[in-house]
Amino acid sequence: MPVTRSVWRIVEETTPLVIGFAVLELFAGGVLGFMTTEIEILPGLFVLIPALLDMRGNIGSAFGARLNSGLHLGYIKPGRVTKALKINIYSALTLSFTMSVILSVFASLACHLAGIASIGFIDFLFISLIAGVLSGLLLVFLAIFISNLSYRKGLDPDDVTTPTIGAAGDIVTVVCLFLAVKLVLGLGI
Repeated sequence: MPVTRSVWRIVEETTPLVIGFAVLELFAGGVLGFMTTEIEILPGLFVLIPALLDMRGNIGSAFGARLNSGLHLGYIKPGRVTKALKINIYSALTLSFTMSVILSVFASLACHLAGIASIGFIDFLFISLIAGVLSGLLLVFLAIFISNLSYRKGLDPDDVTTPTIGAAGDIVTVVCLFLAVKLVLGLGI
């Protein structure tokens, strides 16, 4: 009987979030559709987009899972900045920075090897760094807020944080990518 209750609890806590974020994902698609001109101006950018979206979801969800485990085990306290929380924030942001650099290298290399006309490495680097680190920073604070809120409300943070960060990661990353592209185009890098 307890197993059945836990399954229904997961379904009850997660379903509204999954439905809500599925609708909000349309916003991310709309922003990408709005970026058609920028993608045409900066050829090869389409190689970077899926990798950035995947990176944000992976890092954000892993951060959320570590945060939730810390809340459950008591070494991260709701509403407090503990040493464990600082270490996890630092790790997530360092990983965001490092992976943004690596993704820019691989995107540039993939375009070169495939013979795809593309933007230069420096453009890939700036766009990837700005979008990756800015979205990482926003998602870290969103994950902390969502985990603490769900924990305080008596919901299981594992059921709430992971789908929220997964979907919000796409939305936030696409918006940050759009801002990064506008900045790079505006600066004429």
